Amino acid sequence: MLKKNIIFVLFVFGISLQAGCCYHRSNPPMLPNAWYGKECNAKSLEDSPEQAKLHVMVMYRGVSCVHTTLRVYSRTKGPVFWDPAGGFAADHHYAGQARRHRRYDALVKEGPVRENDVLVEKVPDLNQYLDWRKRIDTHAVEIFEFNIPDEQAEEIWTILRYGTKRSHPKGRFSTNAMGGLCGFSVAKFLHRFAEDIVKVDTVWHPHNLAKQLYKENPDRVIIYRDGHLSFYIPAENHVE
Repeated sequence: MLKKNIIFVLFVFGISLQAGCCYHRSNPPMLPNAWYGKECNAKSLEDSPEQAKLHVMVMYRGVSCVHTTLRVYSRTKGPVFWDPAGGFAADHHYAGQARRHRRYDALVKEGPVRENDVLVEKVPDLNQYLDWRKRIDTHAVEIFEFNIPDEQAEEIWTILRYGTKRSHPKGRFSTNAMGGLCGFSVAKFLHRFAEDIVKVDTVWHPHNLAKQLYKENPDRVIIYRDGHLSFYIPAENHVE
């Protein structure tokens, strides 16, 4: 009886992860109506040697939020890209929902090197990753951009690249993530290791993380939507 109850709870939990709270009427669903928007070009997404940055990306397909990634650019160490349980530069096919749709089995066979869900060599820039997301039928992407001090970028870069041990002040951390837990993994990481940049609660679904990030004063939010790029800032920050 206990075994059946456990199986039932796990089944309900799995269904809720795949469906329950991830369906929306619009993409991106949490973008505040009062924010000022303007078209931008791909060049504006390139790394600048003058500014360290933290990027959190939330992906949508149709009416569902489907994935979350995190990228840090350090002026001294370069970029590092965390794709928890994702498929970019992976040597395996997609699992779960994507397995039922063969057109999503797009692999990156050459180029970036992936280690423990982190892209550690030939790290893709934002445009390269967006190009790949388009090929696997991603309809919208939010990119939350935060300008951060060099020392914070270096610290986050090191944690993502090498993880932490139990002796670390904030405990052990590994970038390996289970399928379906990308939003949870990124939210938990931000909660533990980036509280000086953003203050977020650990949530399951990517769109719930996005909802919190809009309130954390991002320097801008870049949005890809059906082939178009725009950036958004709070209306009060807009200067003609």
